[in-house]
Amino acid sequence: MRTQTIVQVAVAVVHLEIQLNRINLTQKIPLLCLLKKKVSKSCPTECRKGSYWSELPPTQGRTQSHNILRSRSGPAQGLSTTVSPKDAWELFITDDIIQEVMKCTNLEGRKVATARGKEWKNITKDEFMAFIGLTLLAGSEKNWDVSVRELFGSPLHNPMYKATMAVGRFEDIRRTLRFDDKRTRAFRLETDHMAAFRYVWDLFLVNCRQRFIPSDCVTVDEHLVPFRGRFKFLQYMPSKPAKYGLKIFWVCDARIPYAIDGIVYTGRQPGEEVQKNLGENIVQQLCSRFRNTGRNITTDNFFTSVPLAQHLLEKDLTIVGTQIKPDIPPLMKPSKSREVHSIEFGFNDSLTMVSYVRKKGKAVMLLSTMHHDKVVDENSRKKKTEVITFYNKTKGGVDTTDQMVGTYTCKRQTQRWPMVLWYNIIDIATLNAYTFFTAQHPEFKSGITNARWLSLKELSKELVTPHMRSRLEGCPQMQTPIIEAMERCGVTKATTQQQERSRQGQPKRKRCQICPSNKDCKVNNRSGKCNVPVCNDHSQKQVVCLNCIQ
Repeated sequence: MRTQTIVQVAVAVVHLEIQLNRINLTQKIPLLCLLKKKVSKSCPTECRKGSYWSELPPTQGRTQSHNILRSRSGPAQGLSTTVSPKDAWELFITDDIIQEVMKCTNLEGRKVATARGKEWKNITKDEFMAFIGLTLLAGSEKNWDVSVRELFGSPLHNPMYKATMAVGRFEDIRRTLRFDDKRTRAFRLETDHMAAFRYVWDLFLVNCRQRFIPSDCVTVDEHLVPFRGRFKFLQYMPSKPAKYGLKIFWVCDARIPYAIDGIVYTGRQPGEEVQKNLGENIVQQLCSRFRNTGRNITTDNFFTSVPLAQHLLEKDLTIVGTQIKPDIPPLMKPSKSREVHSIEFGFNDSLTMVSYVRKKGKAVMLLSTMHHDKVVDENSRKKKTEVITFYNKTKGGVDTTDQMVGTYTCKRQTQRWPMVLWYNIIDIATLNAYTFFTAQHPEFKSGITNARWLSLKELSKELVTPHMRSRLEGCPQMQTPIIEAMERCGVTKATTQQQERSRQGQPKRKRCQICPSNKDCKVNNRSGKCNVPVCNDHSQKQVVCLNCIQ
């Protein structure tokens, strides 16, 4: 009786003050618990952190500022139109990255060669680009697990490997590839676990941020790069297929496959304190460049929280994500007494919480600052709310990027974690370049299901062709199988008309008719009477004077 009296009095007071417009429903009284027929003694509308939730949505007015997008998505302004996939790729793997890696690799190569008493041949830009091109070619053909010797030596594989460079040179470059100066690494490791790759990683992320303007919604999630080597920040994630590797927090476009920014999780850096609220800090750091743009951020339960949602609202950003337990009122938690596909709403100022029972005893909780009503799709069988539908459409930004990168990954087996990150940024750069190029050229291979595979093949060929030509012109006596492989790739040695005529006028060499067949003696000489090919051992020179010739 006492509880029912409290409910009746509260409802009467609320309805009276609604008419008088004197109070804000979301601040004064925990209406959600009072408007239910069953009210527990612990007041279920108040969660453990003390926030109150109302069942009634806020009054609708003009569109709020955090739901107004202030920029158009697509390639950034001021960039010239790319002509080929290679032009788009070079926007992400820029010359400063190439020069830094070449410089560090040549330092390591000279050091290793000197220790062995040999001389190191410095890597040129064309040669290094050809090395990357062959790596991408192996990824496009899904040969990342095939040995290098087999790729270069087997006639069943692409002739572009053999035509571009020697297998020994390829392995030497891969073995000595470095991304920092080892002479100063010890000093940098005192403050950064990722010192061996930090500079190249930062250069790459700057290019990703500046080249493309994301759409109205972005996704923040974690990505595990498979690796089982030994290093300080190896992560174990049992829910992932690989389970061990490097964990990278990415923010990706939710509409198209484009990686905008990322953070490699290195754990606690030397001298730092234990991090608290890691998920919130990651989202704030990754999305700091989006402030005052009106974009939405979709996250999962590792990142989502009420304090994060309130912080993002101050920056004119919204969030939609699955909710964590401390912020959920007891009434909205899973319960076997709730019917399947039933929905509970809670409103707190600009925050909206939804509890949806997907099956008996299981409920999904979502938090949104983008939606402020109780819109439900009554025509569907499952009767999902607009919040759930929007979350399902935008939650896969990072997963889609991860899946597309893994389809044609260029990674190869290695025991060095910087090489794992190097392969990863090459894969990400290739995917970003493809998205950038197709945004500028919507007609590029439109209607073709394997358009990305064809663009990868074209990019690989563009990267290796300059070095292939210089190799052909710089080596006059090259082995015939290599020349034939170059011709199959469309690279031939330029010849003059006189050289072509002289080559066409020469008779075809044939085997000497007198020599045994196992000797295989091929000659150009022919008998003057019977026109049979003979060698010098089975022929004689006839001496004729000038008078007889006349």
